[in-house]
Amino acid sequence: MDIGKAFSFVFDDDQWITKILIAAAILALGILFSWVLLIPLILAGLLLGGYGVEITRRVINGGIPVLPEWDNWSDLLVDGVKVWVIGIVYALPIIIVSACLSIPISIAGENSQEVSSAFSAILSCLSVLWGIVMSLLLPAAIAHFVAEDDLGSAFHFVDVFNLVKNNFSTYLIVLIMSWVASLIGGLGLIVCGVGWLVTYPYATFVTSHLYGQGYLEATGRSAQLAVEEELA
Repeated sequence: MDIGKAFSFVFDDDQWITKILIAAAILALGILFSWVLLIPLILAGLLLGGYGVEITRRVINGGIPVLPEWDNWSDLLVDGVKVWVIGIVYALPIIIVSACLSIPISIAGENSQEVSSAFSAILSCLSVLWGIVMSLLLPAAIAHFVAEDDLGSAFHFVDVFNLVKNNFSTYLIVLIMSWVASLIGGLGLIVCGVGWLVTYPYATFVTSHLYGQGYLEATGRSAQLAVEEELA
């Protein structure tokens, strides 16, 4: 994997400033009008998610390593919704466990604070553990959906699990570097919060590139693309 490329490809685009500013504007408008049942903010998130899918798609297909244009808004929204659905499905186990444990936690809270705290601690531990598992599986699931151009491919759980298991080091790198990108995204909050409007989209673009690279590495297609580039 070319980790440096994931962090630098954004700046290879001659119009990278304009494209990031468009992403920042989308986020700003989403936040500004979020009082409308949070719908504008949700739409902003879906658009950025769909844009990230397009970046992953270009990496997997060996496309030109530049940022996509901000066009085909409906396609971006659809892809964003698909990523959102994938995330929800993979989060279902912990959602169900949380719902089941909320009842004994509530009952115990009325009788014994210690028992309630114990259940809460168990739930917190399970949430952290599943969060780590999701962080490993989601990059593979999303990239599999992108590569196959089929939402159902993301839910071929055995295939996704085996892809991660057989290429654990690759997806561990994707996980760690995605966390690094998230830290960079959070740095924008230091600048009166405004800088986040720029650093968050940048982190999203980096993560999407990592998803594509991870999938190519895991499936052996990175070597195939390298040979094709040499022959070309």
